[in-house]
Amino acid sequence: MPTKQGTRQMTATTTQVAAPAAIAARDTAAPPDPRMGRLRTADGLELASYRWPAGDGTEPPRATIALVHGLAEHAGRYAALAARLNAAGIDVLAIDLRGHGQSPGKRAWVERFDDYLNDADALVAEAARDDTPLFLMGHSMGGAVAALYAIERAPIRGHALAGLVLSSPALAPGRDVPRWMLAMSRFITRVWPSFPAIRIDAALLSRDPAVVAANRADPLVHHGAVPARTGAEILDAMARIERGRGALRVPVLVYHGTEDKLTEPDGSRAFGARVGSPDRTLTLYEGGFHETMNDLERDRVIDALIEWIHAHVQAR
Repeated sequence: MPTKQGTRQMTATTTQVAAPAAIAARDTAAPPDPRMGRLRTADGLELASYRWPAGDGTEPPRATIALVHGLAEHAGRYAALAARLNAAGIDVLAIDLRGHGQSPGKRAWVERFDDYLNDADALVAEAARDDTPLFLMGHSMGGAVAALYAIERAPIRGHALAGLVLSSPALAPGRDVPRWMLAMSRFITRVWPSFPAIRIDAALLSRDPAVVAANRADPLVHHGAVPARTGAEILDAMARIERGRGALRVPVLVYHGTEDKLTEPDGSRAFGARVGSPDRTLTLYEGGFHETMNDLERDRVIDALIEWIHAHVQAR
């Protein structure tokens, strides 16, 4: 049942959206180039940063999104999304996580998951410089970074997030992954942490062949194997999120394609059902692959995201 907090109605909703019949028409206009910069982490790394500002700067934005990309990719892949958000009055600030894109570090390697939270610290601190409502958003592994940051770091850093957005988040091991393999991953990372554990198949990202081809041709995408240490750290982060999700109180939007083979839709279902926030929305896109914002249903996905952000800005 809906509950009330102040004058605002808080709801918990789950929606399953039917699959579209065909690929949506693509906007052929090139998205604007970001303003590139560097953000320094607490441990001294200089991360590549991307800012896509809304409008011409004469009017304040309606909201700011701090965006965390997924495993083995980079923030530049979100330029088309940023263009749509900018048109809706939303600033977008993003980084390349360590070991990704134009940031330093061994490719797709993380010593401990908290290093990614340190990267998010730098991102959120920069995005929170003014009073614009701030939404933290993460895709895939970036969804795990964003969720864990909202649970563990934001409260102690004093960041008042207006909302948390999780796109196809990595919140649970895949249903097809044998339990023995999960146990072995933790053993392997102790004896051979650089073991090439998994590769990401670009064909599983989207049903749009142009998206798959662009990913395969992108020199800033890591096309090699992901090391065992990184996989083990992601599993550990999933467990921490499961333990801490009940304490999360910020508004939450989670969306996932039902045919995602890279991250587990059931993880999003469980998170949507058990997260502590009374204001939570879970949307499942029937037949959707991993990158719903780049898949057949991209227009309705982004429209729903913008509508949710605008609603939560107006309710503040």
